[in-house]
Amino acid sequence: MMQQRRAMSLAFRKEADRLIAEAVLRHPAFKAGKQVFCYVSMPHEVGTRAILEAVLADGKTLGLPVCTPETSEMQFYRLDALSELRAGAYRIPAPPVSADRLLVPSAETLMIVPMLAFDDSGYRLGAGGGYYDRYLAAHQVQTIGICYADCRMTQLPHDNYDRKLMCCVTEQKTEDFYG
Repeated sequence: MMQQRRAMSLAFRKEADRLIAEAVLRHPAFKAGKQVFCYVSMPHEVGTRAILEAVLADGKTLGLPVCTPETSEMQFYRLDALSELRAGAYRIPAPPVSADRLLVPSAETLMIVPMLAFDDSGYRLGAGGGYYDRYLAAHQVQTIGICYADCRMTQLPHDNYDRKLMCCVTEQKTEDFYG
């Protein structure tokens, strides 16, 4: 899947990222959400900058993940401005970490979920660390996965930690998995 991503032209990815961001920003769960958990995209992932900027511009609470490799745990911390980002674990840009910035998710929290691939049932393939799988198994949040349409598979293996996404947004369409 990584090779397929790397083979995509920069022009294609830039346009696809734009279309995906626009679809996310139009989604009813995004419009209604007051707390949005997202991530700062890495080069192989769907770009999230436009989404991050929109969350901040709309006055919503933006939460970004902070991974702790020693415990394999992930928590979300509030980011008030993109200029606050610093290198975190795995060289992933992360927000400042402090007790007053730790966010508690609720059933109304919207999480934009990264993935390398997704399947016809709404299961995702992540980067392999299991951070999102464990987090989603422990917390009930609304989930929108973002992925390129060419990365759709018929079926992916999944286990007890895996949770179906609420929906997946690609550059071609938004697909709901819960009706």
